[in-house]
Amino acid sequence: FLIVLAAVVGMFYGQKLEIFKSHEVEKVEVVMERVAKVFKMVAVEGYVSEIYDYKQYKYWDINFLRKKAMVRINAKVSVGFDFEKAKFDVDEGKKEIIVRNFPEPEILSIDYDLDYYDLDEGLFNSFDEKELTELNAKAKKYAVEMIRNGELFDEAEGQKSKIVELLSALVGPSGWRVVLKNKKRMIKG
Repeated sequence: FLIVLAAVVGMFYGQKLEIFKSHEVEKVEVVMERVAKVFKMVAVEGYVSEIYDYKQYKYWDINFLRKKAMVRINAKVSVGFDFEKAKFDVDEGKKEIIVRNFPEPEILSIDYDLDYYDLDEGLFNSFDEKELTELNAKAKKYAVEMIRNGELFDEAEGQKSKIVELLSALVGPSGWRVVLKNKKRMIKG
C-alpha cells in the first residue's frame, strides 16, 4: 500500500515540476516582399460558401480502399475595375476628362477560409501533405469557377454608370465633365 501511495504522490508531484509540462515555441517572421501602387475600384462584394467533395480510391470503391475529403469554402470576393488598364486624357480647352477604354469588371481579390469537416482515409490509401495542398488548390479553383459563372460580374457591369455619375459629381462643380470613349461607343456624363 505504501509503494502505491508513494507512486501516486510521486506522479502528482512530478506533474507539478517544470520538466513534465508541455512547452510551445512559436517564431514569426514577417517579410515585406514588395509594395505596388494600384488604382482599382471595388464595385461589388460577394460571399460564397461552397462544399467541395473529393473522393479517390484504388481498384474498387470499398471503404478501406477509399479516401475522401469534404472541404467547405467560405470566400469573400471583390469584383471591380482596374483603372490602370484605362487611359485618362485631359482636354483643358473643353474642360473634359476623357476616359479611354473603361476597364471590364474582374476579380480584384478573394479571401478564402477553408475547413475540412470530413476527412476519411482508407487503410491502404491516405493523404499526404502534397495531396492536401493540391486539394486546397483544387477547391479554390472550383470556387473561382463558380464566381466567374455567377452574377457578380453582371452586378459590377451595372455599377459602371454609377461610377461615371460619381466621377461627374466630383468634377462637375468646377465646370468639368467626364467623357467615356470606348471602342464601340462614347458616353458623356
